[in-house]
Amino acid sequence: MPGLSVTAQIVTTDPPGSAFERFETGQLLELECEQLTVGAAVAISLPVGDGARADVAGMPITLLGYVAGVKRGRSVVIVHHQPWRGRLTIRFFPDGTGTRIVLESSLDQDGISWLANKRGFAPPEPPRSDRHRIGLLVSKSGSAAVFAQATETLAALAVEEINADGGVGGVLVDLVIGDDASDSAAGAATALRLVKSGCRAIFACVTSSTFNAAASALQNTGVLLVHTVLNEGGRSRPGILRLGERPLDQTRAGIPAMMSETGSRTWFLVGQQYSWSFGAHWAARRVIAESTGSVAGEVYVPLGTTDFSRIIESIVDSGAELILSTLVGHDEVFFERQCAQHGLRATTRTFALVLDEATQQLIGNSDADGVWAAFGYFQSAAGDHDLEKRYSASSNELLPPLSSLSETTYEAIVAYARAVERTSAGDPETVLRQLVTTSKSSTDTGVPLHRPILIAESRHGRLYPALSERA
Repeated sequence: MPGLSVTAQIVTTDPPGSAFERFETGQLLELECEQLTVGAAVAISLPVGDGARADVAGMPITLLGYVAGVKRGRSVVIVHHQPWRGRLTIRFFPDGTGTRIVLESSLDQDGISWLANKRGFAPPEPPRSDRHRIGLLVSKSGSAAVFAQATETLAALAVEEINADGGVGGVLVDLVIGDDASDSAAGAATALRLVKSGCRAIFACVTSSTFNAAASALQNTGVLLVHTVLNEGGRSRPGILRLGERPLDQTRAGIPAMMSETGSRTWFLVGQQYSWSFGAHWAARRVIAESTGSVAGEVYVPLGTTDFSRIIESIVDSGAELILSTLVGHDEVFFERQCAQHGLRATTRTFALVLDEATQQLIGNSDADGVWAAFGYFQSAAGDHDLEKRYSASSNELLPPLSSLSETTYEAIVAYARAVERTSAGDPETVLRQLVTTSKSSTDTGVPLHRPILIAESRHGRLYPALSERA
């Protein structure tokens, strides 16, 4: 099916120059971009349907990508990777005493399918007996969409490489992608859609809230559910495997080191109102106590928070010298920007547990400078750059940076294929046991269950590892 072009218009009383300035500063279309130059990371919010609707389907669409062209006062071209791959052109035309802003967006089959799923119109893909189908549950939209850009590409690369090697038991692998919209209820429904599409395993690069909801929805389905990214852990359940970093390992690597470097001892904890931050703050309090530090304050906010001014005031009033952030995705972007704008970089140091390369890029160079992060993988510290080369070669377009979240998803899919190959039984528990066994093998590292934790600092637009600690 050929691609479509969708056009919309906005009329403002401002002259074109003023309208362009309002657009550039985020007053029109909620543009987020440190500097409107070619190659800069960008997020832009577009209304969809009835703006008064309160459900996920009625929420604005946030496109994530990069600036491909700028003619000041006249036009901007944005190439976006999420929620679908496409190109958005924004033109500014004089219209009497004001400006007519024309938005033209390309919409391919993936975009059409995504919009149909968002509105609940698209049925699940029919299962295929001639394919070994797996699912990727990812946040293509909503607050956590920052992480999805590279993850989807690396998941597709993993499947491409598995199929180039003969597939799984001679059967080619199909990848079906589902969007949780950064919402746990939507994620559970999407996970069930993936099961109905014939997926034998689902790899979830989503928040713990979505993962837990999906795990409940998928009970007794016989489908293996793998959490590929950092999480707070949880009790063992049949058909469930949690990978990624743990907050106790992250905080034990970062908190004593930051206290030692700064000579500071008082912390303020900022997180989200769900299980990830609750578990991470428990771990942080434990490590802070072990390091003879103290906690001056703690606050939790709903996922999707954009205004942190009151929280920043509380941090200043508390006298805390160190900040631990467990904020996720766009919430972390807004928080770090506002901390920099309020001058907190001069009086505090921040350790952010979910600051990956893609999030750091969207925050911007200057606003993210000095913030610490902790993961088992950083693109700038990768000893083997072969994966990065294959990733870059997978597209002619500018791709977002790799991070632990996307790299672990790639490793998990590849390790899953190996595990299925090594067992004659196809049930999820047998495959899960083989995955765990493979991960502990000295000859085949497989999926990285327990990787060394690296500490990195954001400097001049990149995360540079400075310290390491074995988890």
